This record gives sequence, C-alpha cells and structure tokens, in this order.
Amino acid sequence: MSHSYNLFERLGQLAREYDRKFNELERLAEEAQPQEMLAQLSLLSERTTGRFRENQQELIATLDSSESLEPGRLLEAVMALGSCFDEMRILFQILHRLALTSSSGSRACQDA
Repeated sequence: MSHSYNLFERLGQLAREYDRKFNELERLAEEAQPQEMLAQLSLLSERTTGRFRENQQELIATLDSSESLEPGRLLEAVMALGSCFDEMRILFQILHRLALTSSSGSRACQDA
C-alpha cells in the first residue's frame, strides 16, 4: 500500500467522522431543550479539549525528546488532534446557530 493511499484513507476517515459527529449534534440540537443542549455542549467541549491537550502534550514531548514513539503512535496522535479540531469546529457551529436562533427569537418577542 502506498504512502499517498494511506494519507487519503486517513483524511477520508476524518471526513467521515466529521460528518457523523456533525449529524449527531444537529439531531441533538433539534430535539433537546435549550438548557439541556447547552449542558451537553459544555460536556462535549470539556472532553474534546482534554483529548486535544493530552495528544498535543504527547506529540510535543515526543518531538522534543530523543525517544521515538512506538510505530503508529505519532500518526494516532496527529489523527486525534485532527479529530479534536473537527469536534471543536462542530461545537462552535452548533453554538453559533443556537445563538442566532435565540437572538432572532428574543427579537421576535420584543417586536410583539
């Protein structure tokens, strides 16, 4: 298997994961009450940030030391960082949409 195929396969994996997570959060946002949704998003953001920092620290420590990671671990750390970045972007998009929705809802109440 060639290196470029592996790269495209990994990028494809991240793209499929992004779509799945985005669709799951979209459904949750449509079905949940606003306070419940905010609590869920807060928990997800804490978890994602923790995973990002953990993999970031491991990657930096490895690059800063003379030790080498076990085969594949460096790639796993980079993939995890990409996944966490995607999760943070999804969370931002959902929060932004919720803010716009609640803002337009409160304007409609004020106009009435």
